[in-house]
Amino acid sequence: MKKKWLRLLLLGIGSYLLFLVVTFPAAYAYKAISGRLNGVSLSGIEGTLWSGSARHLQAGKIQLQEIHWQVRFWPLLMGRAELALDSRDKGMNFETYLGSTLGGKRYLRQLQGRFPVAAVQRMTPYPVPVLDGELVFEGVDVALAEGKLVEGEGVARWQNAAIKMGTPIPLGSFSLELKTEGQQIGGQLRDTGGPLQAEGSVAVTPDGAYHFKGVFTPRDGSSDLARKLRMLGAPDASGGYTLEYSGKLSIPAL
Repeated sequence: MKKKWLRLLLLGIGSYLLFLVVTFPAAYAYKAISGRLNGVSLSGIEGTLWSGSARHLQAGKIQLQEIHWQVRFWPLLMGRAELALDSRDKGMNFETYLGSTLGGKRYLRQLQGRFPVAAVQRMTPYPVPVLDGELVFEGVDVALAEGKLVEGEGVARWQNAAIKMGTPIPLGSFSLELKTEGQQIGGQLRDTGGPLQAEGSVAVTPDGAYHFKGVFTPRDGSSDLARKLRMLGAPDASGGYTLEYSGKLSIPAL
């Protein structure tokens, strides 16, 4: 009989603690932990720790509006803390899952969204050349462990791409398919139609070092785009331009 009452007592205490977590105001929770969020700030917070929203989120140069979150129950039973996150801002809308495992792996999975290229460019240290169009993410997964990139999968598309050199010059549309390959992330770039033919590849190592090489060829050699590209130098025998870039991504400390 005592064991039965003890089980009922523990169940009652557990249920009460779960109730406190589910109904705890998100604004109070944010005040308590805001100093440990590595520069992430929220405003206009409503709802609870379990399910809530914020009118504005800023993390460095990244700014997002109308953020909503929902803690997911089932991953907790498998040792993962995971929440569903989405933005209903008319300019930048997306949905994804953010999580962390007991082993310290941080991940973003199944990112689906649409972002104006100009808005994304403002969040980077590369303001020129001025770009236009829309970025579309389809099922993108990214994972970090011990400060290193350990996974990158999915497809990113640059639709209605354009570069502004006085007046906007249409480039077409492009697709970058990412895949984890051993100890690095590989990506294949292709055009999906338009004035500029493109084919290239990128490799990213766990510490964020990357190398890109691609060949870009105007489909119409007499177009305004072809004339602008001649500023890069003389094309090869097939009319293409080979571009190579190397650098290092800034991996966030999470």
